[in-house]
Amino acid sequence: MIYISISNRTKKILIDKDLDRDDIQILHNELQDRFHICSFDISFVGIKHIPANIIKDMYNIRSQSIITTTDKTLWHYLTQFGIKNQYSNIIPEMANNKEMIQAIGIGGSAGSIDKLIQIIKDVPFSSYISIFITIHIPSDTKSFIVEILQKITKYKVFQAKHLQEIEKGSIYLAPPDRHLTVSNKLIYLSSGEKVNFARPSIDILFKSLAYEYKKSLLTILLCGYGKDGVGSLEILSQNRSEIILENPQECEAQVMLRNAIFTKKYSNIFNMTEILDYLKNNIYVQSNVKLDSFLERIHLIYGYDFRGYEKNSISRRINLVMKNIGVTDFAEFENQVLKDNSLFDSLLTAFSINVTNFFRNPSVFKNLRNNIIPNLENYPSIRVWCAGCSKGDEPYSLAMLFNEMGLLHKTQIYATDFNEAILSQAENGLYPTSSLDEFETNYILSGGTGDFQKWFHINNDIAEIKKELKDKILFFKHNLVTDSSINEFHIVFCRNVLIYFNKDLQEEVFQTINNSMTLDSFLVLGENEQVLNNENYHKIGHGTNKIYKKVANK
Repeated sequence: MIYISISNRTKKILIDKDLDRDDIQILHNELQDRFHICSFDISFVGIKHIPANIIKDMYNIRSQSIITTTDKTLWHYLTQFGIKNQYSNIIPEMANNKEMIQAIGIGGSAGSIDKLIQIIKDVPFSSYISIFITIHIPSDTKSFIVEILQKITKYKVFQAKHLQEIEKGSIYLAPPDRHLTVSNKLIYLSSGEKVNFARPSIDILFKSLAYEYKKSLLTILLCGYGKDGVGSLEILSQNRSEIILENPQECEAQVMLRNAIFTKKYSNIFNMTEILDYLKNNIYVQSNVKLDSFLERIHLIYGYDFRGYEKNSISRRINLVMKNIGVTDFAEFENQVLKDNSLFDSLLTAFSINVTNFFRNPSVFKNLRNNIIPNLENYPSIRVWCAGCSKGDEPYSLAMLFNEMGLLHKTQIYATDFNEAILSQAENGLYPTSSLDEFETNYILSGGTGDFQKWFHINNDIAEIKKELKDKILFFKHNLVTDSSINEFHIVFCRNVLIYFNKDLQEEVFQTINNSMTLDSFLVLGENEQVLNNENYHKIGHGTNKIYKKVANK
């Protein structure tokens, strides 16, 4: 979606995720239309990639624009073209991301103690959640609730003390005859006037929690008489806290819950079984979660399979994303990733290794030029696959090479990656002109003797690959780990991909590659990789160039 407003000759444009072709055309028109406009204020929310024509439009108005992005992939992409933009990890409410639960407030009166025990027994342990409880207990009655709860839960259970610091993974119970409030990560106890004939008061606890935790608060109101807790629902609702009411039909003491329902200020009415299921589905057991379990859940929820990736590499990239978003607790990070699509996209980008360059490792392309491609000259058509193509430098380099050898007209290059944002950048074919000298150096070292820059339309800071090369490359999403072979190829490039997999996954992926190759075809691997079936492959040349020819079984 695109939202546009004009104020004081400033055109404000907010671009939300899920742009279609019509949206892109509207955005293009708005960026072109500068009549009576002095400046642009442009925000990209949840957008990871934009097409080449929009990049060029934004470049033309860069000096009169304030641009904000919520995705670091897009931020970096724009920056390399001299389009200044500021990164903000604060997603506007319109993105509708669900807030992670950081606190649970539970309140109840008559008939609630058994329900409370059941909840605490079944609530998953989380090392980043704090739980606060106010239950109406006569002040002259000895309470053993703390001792009972501690026997049935992994949380640390406290009868709250005045000025006690709040810890995650802990439960705080309001003592008899004392109000409990929470503010600035501290607990405050008081002997103030009773509220709704109650001390401790559910209203007082819930209101303080609403201001402290806002959208990250979940409250549960159980059985009881009177109105305590009902008065807090308005404040909870205003702060967008989640409010669950127990179904009064389960209670002998129904008055408090029916008064709460009458306000219409609640999120859900659940019976106890539904409350327990809700907690299990929204709070993950994470205090000692291992990487394997995290990757298993990613596979289950998002369909991406990183379970066979090399663990040290995955761990480094997870730590980098955690550092970027300011999260230090892995359990908290896991929960956010599993509930927030945009954060998972950031992690997916981090898992995608995007180190590439035109004519990278020039000696490989020189070997192709001199010893490999001449073998294909008599083929009626030539099919090439660049697996893990990243930003497109490699398939564009191959298109240039085949063109110089007079074979591009009958060559089709397939370029695949599992990262859709990077694929879109590749398809754009835009590069900063400041990189062309380095690209050209590699081109010359690979044996190229022509004018390297003739393959680009150059406009100040932006160099765009010409259409005649783009038309010979088919970019599309393909996951080497989960997807099958896609064709029979004469050359397969799969450089510096296998090194990120463990041995079992390497064998699976290599089988996919093998099934995608014709007899007498050629496989190009990275310098630190090798074929896993030496009987069917013969190495071409010597040294670090890993080029193999597929031969018949011996």
